[in-house]
Amino acid sequence: MTLLGAVVSLFLVISNDPWWSIRGANGNNLLTIQVSPFYFHATATGLSTTAPFVEFLGPFTRILLIFAFVALGMSSLTPSSWWRELAVYFSLSALIEVYFSFLLIYHAAETTLLGTYGIVPTYSGTSQIPALVVGLDLKTYTQPLVTASFTFPFYFGFVGLGLVGLSLVFESLRGRKARLGQKGVGAIFTQDESSQ
Repeated sequence: MTLLGAVVSLFLVISNDPWWSIRGANGNNLLTIQVSPFYFHATATGLSTTAPFVEFLGPFTRILLIFAFVALGMSSLTPSSWWRELAVYFSLSALIEVYFSFLLIYHAAETTLLGTYGIVPTYSGTSQIPALVVGLDLKTYTQPLVTASFTFPFYFGFVGLGLVGLSLVFESLRGRKARLGQKGVGAIFTQDESSQ
Protein backbone atom coordinates (compact mmCIF):
# COMPACT_ATOMS: atom_id res chain seq x y z
CA MET A 1 0.00 0.00 0.00
CA THR A 2 2.88 2.36 0.64
CA LEU A 3 4.05 1.92 -2.94
CA LEU A 4 0.59 2.91 -4.19
CA GLY A 5 0.70 5.89 -1.81
CA ALA A 6 4.04 6.83 -3.36
CA VAL A 7 2.49 6.68 -6.84
CA VAL A 8 -0.35 8.96 -5.72
CA SER A 9 2.09 11.46 -4.19
CA LEU A 10 4.14 11.42 -7.41
CA PHE A 11 0.99 12.17 -9.40
CA LEU A 12 0.18 15.07 -7.07
CA VAL A 13 3.73 16.46 -7.42
CA ILE A 14 3.79 16.45 -11.22
CA SER A 15 0.19 17.57 -11.68
CA ASN A 16 -0.25 21.27 -12.41
CA ASP A 17 -4.03 21.06 -12.62
CA PRO A 18 -6.02 23.25 -10.24
CA TRP A 19 -7.75 21.50 -7.34
CA TRP A 20 -10.59 24.04 -7.26
CA SER A 21 -11.66 26.54 -9.85
CA ILE A 22 -14.37 29.11 -10.35
CA ARG A 23 -15.33 30.71 -13.62
CA GLY A 24 -18.18 32.51 -15.26
CA ALA A 25 -21.06 30.13 -15.97
CA ASN A 26 -21.63 31.57 -19.44
CA GLY A 27 -17.99 31.62 -20.56
CA ASN A 28 -14.53 32.71 -19.49
CA ASN A 29 -15.12 36.39 -20.19
CA LEU A 30 -16.17 37.08 -16.60
CA LEU A 31 -13.42 35.69 -14.37
CA THR A 32 -11.34 32.59 -13.78
CA ILE A 33 -9.78 31.64 -10.45
CA GLN A 34 -7.72 28.50 -10.02
CA VAL A 35 -6.49 27.17 -6.67
CA SER A 36 -3.99 24.40 -6.01
CA PRO A 37 -1.75 23.62 -3.01
CA PHE A 38 1.06 24.94 -5.19
CA TYR A 39 -0.41 28.12 -6.70
CA PHE A 40 -3.26 30.62 -6.78
CA HIS A 41 -4.06 32.22 -10.10
CA ALA A 42 -6.81 34.76 -10.71
CA THR A 43 -7.74 36.20 -14.08
CA ALA A 44 -10.30 38.90 -13.42
CA THR A 45 -10.67 42.63 -13.66
CA GLY A 46 -9.81 44.29 -10.35
CA LEU A 47 -8.53 41.16 -8.59
CA SER A 48 -5.03 40.46 -7.41
CA THR A 49 -3.51 37.72 -9.55
CA THR A 50 -2.03 35.85 -6.57
CA ALA A 51 -1.61 36.00 -2.79
CA PRO A 52 1.70 37.12 -1.25
CA PHE A 53 2.43 33.95 0.75
CA VAL A 54 1.75 31.57 -2.15
CA GLU A 55 5.14 32.11 -3.76
CA PHE A 56 6.76 30.59 -0.64
CA LEU A 57 4.10 28.08 0.40
CA GLY A 58 3.64 26.50 -3.03
CA PRO A 59 7.27 25.47 -3.65
CA PHE A 60 7.66 24.38 -0.01
CA THR A 61 4.63 22.11 -0.37
CA ARG A 62 5.92 20.65 -3.62
CA ILE A 63 9.37 19.94 -2.12
CA LEU A 64 7.77 18.35 0.94
CA LEU A 65 5.64 16.15 -1.30
CA ILE A 66 8.73 15.09 -3.28
CA PHE A 67 10.37 14.04 0.00
CA ALA A 68 7.20 12.13 0.88
CA PHE A 69 7.33 10.32 -2.47
CA VAL A 70 10.96 9.34 -1.90
CA ALA A 71 10.27 8.23 1.68
CA LEU A 72 7.25 6.16 0.66
CA GLY A 73 9.11 4.61 -2.26
CA MET A 74 12.13 3.69 -0.15
CA SER A 75 10.03 2.34 2.71
CA SER A 76 8.04 0.15 0.35
CA LEU A 77 11.22 -1.25 -1.21
CA THR A 78 12.80 -2.00 2.18
CA PRO A 79 9.87 -2.99 4.42
CA SER A 80 12.02 -4.41 7.22
CA SER A 81 14.19 -1.33 7.74
CA TRP A 82 14.21 0.40 11.11
CA TRP A 83 13.20 3.77 9.63
CA ARG A 84 10.20 2.48 7.65
CA GLU A 85 7.58 3.56 10.18
CA LEU A 86 9.22 6.96 10.58
CA ALA A 87 9.20 7.48 6.79
CA VAL A 88 5.56 6.45 6.50
CA TYR A 89 4.51 8.82 9.31
CA PHE A 90 6.50 11.63 7.67
CA SER A 91 4.79 10.94 4.35
CA LEU A 92 1.38 10.90 5.99
CA SER A 93 2.06 14.26 7.60
CA ALA A 94 3.32 15.62 4.26
CA LEU A 95 0.10 14.53 2.53
CA ILE A 96 -1.90 16.21 5.30
CA GLU A 97 0.21 19.34 4.86
CA VAL A 98 -0.72 19.40 1.16
CA TYR A 99 -4.38 19.74 2.15
CA PHE A 100 -3.51 22.33 4.79
CA SER A 101 -1.65 24.32 2.13
CA PHE A 102 -4.63 23.97 -0.21
CA LEU A 103 -6.99 25.24 2.50
CA LEU A 104 -4.79 28.28 3.17
CA ILE A 105 -4.63 29.20 -0.50
CA TYR A 106 -8.35 28.46 -0.95
CA HIS A 107 -9.09 30.77 1.97
CA ALA A 108 -7.00 33.48 0.28
CA ALA A 109 -9.11 33.06 -2.86
CA GLU A 110 -12.34 33.29 -0.87
CA THR A 111 -11.08 36.37 0.96
CA THR A 112 -10.18 37.99 -2.36
CA LEU A 113 -13.67 37.30 -3.74
CA LEU A 114 -15.31 38.51 -0.53
CA GLY A 115 -13.30 41.72 -0.52
CA THR A 116 -13.95 42.46 -4.17
CA TYR A 117 -17.53 41.31 -4.75
CA GLY A 118 -18.91 40.95 -1.22
CA ILE A 119 -19.76 37.27 -1.59
CA VAL A 120 -18.21 33.90 -0.94
CA PRO A 121 -19.44 31.57 -3.69
CA THR A 122 -20.42 27.99 -3.06
CA TYR A 123 -17.71 25.35 -2.89
CA SER A 124 -19.21 23.46 -5.79
CA GLY A 125 -22.03 24.35 -8.11
CA THR A 126 -23.44 27.53 -9.58
CA SER A 127 -24.06 30.69 -7.61
CA GLN A 128 -24.85 34.31 -8.35
CA ILE A 129 -22.64 37.29 -7.59
CA PRO A 130 -25.03 40.06 -6.42
CA ALA A 131 -23.00 42.89 -7.92
CA LEU A 132 -22.03 44.58 -11.13
CA VAL A 133 -18.91 42.85 -12.41
CA VAL A 134 -16.62 44.16 -15.11
CA GLY A 135 -15.54 41.19 -17.17
CA LEU A 136 -12.30 40.52 -18.98
CA ASP A 137 -13.91 41.82 -22.16
CA LEU A 138 -14.57 45.11 -20.26
CA LYS A 139 -18.34 44.64 -20.44
CA THR A 140 -20.46 45.07 -17.33
CA TYR A 141 -22.33 41.99 -16.14
CA THR A 142 -25.29 42.40 -13.79
CA GLN A 143 -25.51 39.68 -11.13
CA PRO A 144 -23.59 37.10 -13.19
CA LEU A 145 -23.57 33.38 -12.51
CA VAL A 146 -20.32 31.65 -11.57
CA THR A 147 -19.59 27.93 -11.46
CA ALA A 148 -17.21 26.45 -8.90
CA SER A 149 -15.94 22.89 -8.79
CA PHE A 150 -13.31 20.65 -7.25
CA THR A 151 -11.26 18.63 -9.71
CA PHE A 152 -9.76 15.13 -9.84
CA PRO A 153 -6.44 15.84 -8.01
CA PHE A 154 -8.37 17.07 -4.95
CA TYR A 155 -10.18 13.74 -4.62
CA PHE A 156 -7.18 11.64 -5.66
CA GLY A 157 -5.16 13.08 -2.78
CA PHE A 158 -7.67 11.54 -0.38
CA VAL A 159 -6.92 8.17 -1.96
CA GLY A 160 -3.23 8.71 -1.15
CA LEU A 161 -4.06 9.65 2.43
CA GLY A 162 -6.22 6.55 2.77
CA LEU A 163 -3.56 4.24 1.34
CA VAL A 164 -0.81 5.52 3.62
CA GLY A 165 -3.12 5.53 6.65
CA LEU A 166 -4.31 1.99 5.94
CA SER A 167 -0.74 0.77 5.57
CA LEU A 168 -0.03 2.12 9.06
CA VAL A 169 -3.15 0.45 10.47
CA PHE A 170 -2.33 -2.91 8.89
CA GLU A 171 1.28 -2.74 10.08
CA SER A 172 0.08 -1.96 13.60
CA LEU A 173 -2.36 -4.89 13.55
CA ARG A 174 0.36 -7.21 12.26
CA GLY A 175 2.71 -6.11 15.07
CA ARG A 176 -0.01 -6.56 17.69
CA LYS A 177 -0.75 -10.07 16.45
CA ALA A 178 2.93 -10.97 16.78
CA ARG A 179 2.99 -9.73 20.40
CA LEU A 180 -0.23 -11.48 21.49
CA GLY A 181 1.55 -14.74 22.39
CA GLN A 182 3.78 -12.95 24.91
CA LYS A 183 2.02 -11.95 28.13
CA GLY A 184 3.04 -11.07 31.65
CA VAL A 185 6.42 -11.47 33.28
CA GLY A 186 7.16 -14.53 31.15
CA ALA A 187 7.20 -12.34 28.06
CA ILE A 188 9.97 -10.23 29.56
CA PHE A 189 12.27 -13.00 30.74
CA THR A 190 11.82 -15.69 28.12
CA GLN A 191 13.80 -15.89 24.93
CA ASP A 192 12.58 -17.18 21.66
CA GLU A 193 14.43 -20.38 20.69
CA SER A 194 14.83 -19.20 17.12
CA SER A 195 16.94 -16.22 18.26
CA GLN A 196 19.58 -18.40 20.01
